[in-house]
Parts: sequence; structure tokens; C-alpha cells
Amino acid sequence: MSKPNVTAGILSLAAYVPRAYHDADYIASQCDTPAEIIRTKLGWYQKNVPGPGDGTVAMGLKAARKTLYHSGLKNQQIDLVIWSGEEIKEHRNWPVGPKIQKELGLTKAWSFDMQQRCGTTLVAFKLARDMIRADECIHNVLIVSGYRNSDLIHYPNPRVRWMYYLAAGGAACVVQRNCPGNEILESHFISDGSFAWDVYVPQGGSAEPMTHEGLKKGLQYLDVLDPVGMKERLERLSLSNWLVCIDKALAKNGYTRADVDYLATLLVKRSAHDYLMKQLGLAPEQTRYLEEFGHHGQNDQILSLELAVEEGRLKEGDLVLMISAGIGYAWGAVVMRWGRGPGSGERET
Repeated sequence: MSKPNVTAGILSLAAYVPRAYHDADYIASQCDTPAEIIRTKLGWYQKNVPGPGDGTVAMGLKAARKTLYHSGLKNQQIDLVIWSGEEIKEHRNWPVGPKIQKELGLTKAWSFDMQQRCGTTLVAFKLARDMIRADECIHNVLIVSGYRNSDLIHYPNPRVRWMYYLAAGGAACVVQRNCPGNEILESHFISDGSFAWDVYVPQGGSAEPMTHEGLKKGLQYLDVLDPVGMKERLERLSLSNWLVCIDKALAKNGYTRADVDYLATLLVKRSAHDYLMKQLGLAPEQTRYLEEFGHHGQNDQILSLELAVEEGRLKEGDLVLMISAGIGYAWGAVVMRWGRGPGSGERET
């Protein structure tokens, strides 16, 4: 049974950013999109790509080691590990949670893997909070993510131009029962199955195994089967669905858009980003546009928060709004009170 007096907050967080990158000029040399269009219309000028040793799980582990160090916890104090990283990883059909446990010596924990594409980590925040409030045996949850969907982008394919920014990196955080700060509040999510067939890798699954001919045709990369239809439907629904998630998540906490102090968002094209900022009434310094990093998938919100701390964009008591979107299609919003807000760390009675 959920205990309303039990809170859950982010005790520590960390991101891992590879040193290697592709910039707009390099990407333009591999496709028909000019570098200036990438920098202005798409809105970013470079993205991180994996270097030697930067496997999906390996990058998640690098971030996890940092976040455990900053948490001050002993390995035996972690009760649950949630892998929220991508399916494109070192080995197919590989359960990652137990691998994280083994590498970090988390002998008292149990684990599971979950997936909602680029919305996965925000869903993991909700799950960690809800599980902590429902199960008195869970005190510290380690969420770990790795992402290198940059491997799935074939620059010569113009249908995936809007995904050229898919990058690589790792992220992790510890969510703690009755944490003294950074309380995770309410959230709201929407998914729309009408987009389920729009974006996927054509070959390599059970429906169509990989073939030599398929490799030559580039069927091992992401593709958009109906780019015109998807664009029309997304333009009609995406921003409005995001605003529904934002408004409902805020309302569940008794807040409105006017109460938001910082937006931790995934990287989207500049026009969509500016639209959301205008709808929220936020100034440029109240977010972090990840134009030099690219889209790190479900890691973006943790990366945004880490950069906000480093750059002085967050202050004690700020109301943080984290938003995500993932192919499929899904939208999400999670509200968090940064630092020691009202009732932070309140113990159950």
C-alpha cells in the first residue's frame, strides 16, 4: 500500500559524455543537408559519438560509478537497480540489470530492465518513486542508462534527417526514500499507438532476420516508412500532447506553468524548443539547450540537470519540469522540487 507521507528524491546524479563527436560540417559531407541547415533549422552544431570502449552498458556504468561516489552510499545500501538504457547495446537479448549489479558489487539489490525509448528514464523516476512509497523494503534505487543510437543513423538517408542528432552517452542517478532534497513529485504520460509503425529498423528482428542483401541496402539502420504522414500527424499532435502532460503533471501538484523555474528537456529542433519555452514563460537561462551534445536519448534530462548545476542555472527551491518524448509515440512530464523544498525528507509515521 502506498504511504502518502513517504517521499522520494534524487540523492545524486551523473552523466557520461564521450569525447568523440560529429559536427555539422562532417554530417553535411555525408548527406544532402547543408551544414547551415543543421545548425539553424535543426538547431544543433555537433553531437557526441562513441569512442573506444564506449559501449551502451559501459557508458551507463561510467555514469553509475560517479553517481554512487557522489551519493556517499555503500554498495550494500542499494536495494534496486533499474536499467533504463537502450536496446542497442553490446549484445542482443542481454539482461543489463544483473550486469550492473555484478560490476558495481550490488549484492543486496535486485534489478530489472525497462524500455520506453527516449522517455524511459522519466518513467523510471515515476516507477522508483511509486515503488519506494509502496514497498518499505526499498530505500535506495539506482537508475542507470546508456545510449548509442547514433549507430542506427545512416546519414545518406534523407528520411531520417530529423534524427541525425542521435548521439551517445551514459547517465545514472540514485533515488532515495525520504531524501532530504530534490523531491520527485507527480507526473503524467501519454502514448499514441497510431505512430507504432512509423520508425523502426527494418531487418534484424524475428519478423525479418538480417540478410546479406539487407546489409547492402542499409536495412540495419533506423528508417521512417511514411515520413510525410508522420510529419503531418506529429505536427498536429506532438506539441499539444506535451502541453497536456505538462499541465496535468503540474496540476497534480497544485502548480501551473507560471510556477516552473527550470525546464530539463530533451534536445528538439530549435523552433519546437522555443515554442515550449514561450508557452511556459521561461527565459533562455531557465533551461539548457543541448546544441553541442546532440540527443542523448533518455539521458538528456539528467545531462541537463548536471549542466544546470555546473552553470548556476538551478537554485534552492526551484520547481523543475522534466519532459520527454519517444518514438512509438510517447510523451511525458515529471515535476521535481530542487533542493530542500517544503516537506522534503518527511518521514513516515
